[in-house]
Amino acid sequence: MTLSNGRHLAFPFRIGGDGRTAAPLDDGAQVRDELLQLLLTSPGERLFLPEFGGGVRKLVFEPASEALRGVVKARITNGLSRWLGHRLTVDMIDVTWDDAAATLEVSVKYRPAGSADSRVVKFQRRSN
Repeated sequence: MTLSNGRHLAFPFRIGGDGRTAAPLDDGAQVRDELLQLLLTSPGERLFLPEFGGGVRKLVFEPASEALRGVVKARITNGLSRWLGHRLTVDMIDVTWDDAAATLEVSVKYRPAGSADSRVVKFQRRSN
C-alpha cells in the first residue's frame, strides 16, 4: 500500500538513517502512527485543536476502577470516530480490568481504510 495524499512525517517524529525526517513506509504504518498520536495526546494539549486526543496517557493519574473502564472505552470510541473515522475501521475496543494484578489493559483492533488486514494496538497500566 503506498502513501496517499502526499508525503507524511512518522510519529513519533524522528530523523532517518539518511539524515532526513523519517516517513512511514506505507498507509498502514501512517494510520498506526495517527492512532497512537490520537490515543497518547491529552485533550487540551494542542492549542489549535483543544478537543483532539484520547487522553490514555493521563490514566496514570486516575484511580483504577470499573468506572474508569467505561470512561476509557467511551473516550477512545469518541476520539476514533471523530478524528480517524475516515482513516480506519474499528473492529473492537476492549478495556479489561484485572483486580488481582491491579492492571488495566486497552486493546484496539482496527483495519486501515481500504485494507482487509486487522491490526491490534495494546496499552497496559498497572496501579501502584
